[in-house]
Amino acid sequence: MIDQVSHEISRMATGERAALDRVYRMTSGKVFAILLRILRDRADAEDALQNVYVKAWRGAPRFDPSRSGEAWIATIARNVAIDHLRSARRHVPDSDEMDQIADPSQTSSDQWQMRKDLLHCLETLPAEQARAVVQVYLQGLSYQEVADILGSPLNTVRTWLRRSLLKLRSCLGGDDVTE
Repeated sequence: MIDQVSHEISRMATGERAALDRVYRMTSGKVFAILLRILRDRADAEDALQNVYVKAWRGAPRFDPSRSGEAWIATIARNVAIDHLRSARRHVPDSDEMDQIADPSQTSSDQWQMRKDLLHCLETLPAEQARAVVQVYLQGLSYQEVADILGSPLNTVRTWLRRSLLKLRSCLGGDDVTE
């Protein structure tokens, strides 16, 4: 039995734009939730939402109507979000982002120097590892959430974090730890 979304996607394949509108109305809430969960930024999720339906429109001729239309759209959404994360400029937090942790005007010079040292040490890490450290230890995300955001296996993220902490400890003047 063909579900309504699958039926409308089949109609999209014939060039019926009204079918795209109907698919959007039926699925956009779920798609936006998927995008927001992965991207964790409302503006990015809104941009990605448009891309999902552009890709769905273009991909409709290749859709197998015997499959679930909702699952097909959800897969497109997940792939668009992952592509967005991969294409986003990987960066280590700049000083403005570090300012969210503590206001330098309210800290002692020793604390300010420690923050500068930490930023310097974060810059020595590979971009994805630095991002994982910031997301887990400064933004409070779980390891699984970071793995989902980065599109990496959970155990890989755990390994990155362990190695990154060892490198940060060494860089900040702790024990000389190598791996």
